[in-house]
Amino acid sequence: MPPPLTIFDSPDLREIGQWLYDRFCQQLQAGWLISHDGAVIIDSLSERLRQRAEQLVTKFSQTRPNFISIATADPSEFIAQLMAGTRLGLPIFLGNPRWGAVEWAQVASLTLQVEPQHQHLIMIPTGGSSGVIKFVTHTWATLSASVWGFQEFYDLAAINTICTLPLYHVSGLMQLCRSLLTDGKLVIVDFRELCAESNSQIDRIEIEDYFISLVPTQLTKLLDVDTQWLGKVQTILLGGAPPSSELLTRARTANLPIALTYGMTETASQIASLKPAEFLAGYHSCGLVLPHAKIETILEIDRDRSLDLELDAGALRIQAKSLMLGYFPDLTLPTYFEPDDIGTFDEQGYLTILGRNSNKIISGGENIFPIEVINAIMATGLVQDVWVVGVPDRYWGQAVTAIYVAKDLSVSAATLATAITGKVSNYKIPKHWILVAKIPRNKLGKILDREVRSLVSHHLGVNSG
Repeated sequence: MPPPLTIFDSPDLREIGQWLYDRFCQQLQAGWLISHDGAVIIDSLSERLRQRAEQLVTKFSQTRPNFISIATADPSEFIAQLMAGTRLGLPIFLGNPRWGAVEWAQVASLTLQVEPQHQHLIMIPTGGSSGVIKFVTHTWATLSASVWGFQEFYDLAAINTICTLPLYHVSGLMQLCRSLLTDGKLVIVDFRELCAESNSQIDRIEIEDYFISLVPTQLTKLLDVDTQWLGKVQTILLGGAPPSSELLTRARTANLPIALTYGMTETASQIASLKPAEFLAGYHSCGLVLPHAKIETILEIDRDRSLDLELDAGALRIQAKSLMLGYFPDLTLPTYFEPDDIGTFDEQGYLTILGRNSNKIISGGENIFPIEVINAIMATGLVQDVWVVGVPDRYWGQAVTAIYVAKDLSVSAATLATAITGKVSNYKIPKHWILVAKIPRNKLGKILDREVRSLVSHHLGVNSG
């Protein structure tokens, strides 16, 4: 059975670190970690990982660094460093091994501010897409609260998961935590190999008992490669970026057990989820709020001017047991968190995210949320990818602008504008169309804001903000 939550209520944080480290060693012996080719790591590889963790515990005990920074593409080395740092209570900063000099200079500036009270904290990066890296501060208590909320919502004992996402990202890290803390299994798979080899890497495990977490771009690629094994997993958690209506239609047609999710680094991953049966029945919201969280809407916006749909929408306010301690080095414990998201609840309590308040376009006095226009354009089937922004305009205030990757060079701006006429209000049809070979996104499929602004400015000769 999973361990009691009360261990994380202990005032002795050293006790928690030792307990987690001991559990890690025990779980290794029980076959917790499974290699990418389906071979259970219980013998030499398991012992090698345990020895590496022991080696790091000895090293850190002797040198006693102010913090450790984990930035490795090797999952085994990541886990060894994480557990060694946890055992000793060292401040842990997770990093992207692909960061460049600018990003690491930002990290160095932040780590200079480490102080004794930062022991036992885990700093998870966020904000890289805006060009400024921030670290969201968590503890094993907040991470475990996310695990228990997930476990209760899905009514599970053990949580088995297939991880294709980087462990330094909250969506990858939480898969490690869920499996470790619930006596589950963790399968770490390189997504590129998974696409290249179809189902050959996972056909040795009983995937019917496994969750897999994907971002929309990954799901799109897997649908192009093979849907047979993908339809057999217990649940496909889909998050990280808004999925297009076209992608959701493809997933339903393939009868995939999709669970649309809503969450963020600040809440230690998902705090709302739509279960697969509901998705396959035609629902497309983010589902119900998980038991460890509370979400409410505030600052209601004018529905008549914001959406064609008859929805009451507002900014979100979140409370959760998994809520961060703050952005490092500020550890002012927030009682609630207000993201930039605009959402609405239906009568059954299902949450729908309409977009980001900061991305809202005000054109001719009308409020426009880009996701509406994006979904309409994707539904035409004429583009591979699209993003919508507002650019300054002397007459309109902001002009709706679509950046798109066409499926065929014959697809013109006029063709697209005609295709969505009648699908959205006329004032939502883009006034500018920019054809590109690729839309700037990070590895998880999230838009790189700075690069998009630069691209728009280059093509239109305006400052896109």
